[in-house]
Amino acid sequence: MLTVKAEISFGIENLSQDLSTKHILRPSINFGDNLLFSGTILADSDVDELIRGRRYKVTIELPTVEQEAYEHIRHLVQIGNIFTLQNASKVLGKGEIMDFMFV
Repeated sequence: MLTVKAEISFGIENLSQDLSTKHILRPSINFGDNLLFSGTILADSDVDELIRGRRYKVTIELPTVEQEAYEHIRHLVQIGNIFTLQNASKVLGKGEIMDFMFV
């Protein structure tokens, strides 16, 4: 499983409302090369809502990234790299990798 510490923000243009942290947030994560992975976003601070346009420190858990998949994306998963948060091809936000761990 890949776990990523990141700073993210959701865009105003593709979301009609802010996102409640009471529900599971599971967008696709695109580290690059148009490879999408399912990930669960967990806010690091105690907030009820992720407000569009603001930056938040989060932990992203990607349980579907196993050894073979990680080998294909390891060059993209580096501290400082930028990724997108997507729903299919629609970009919902962006993030920057602050730290990561693969186990």
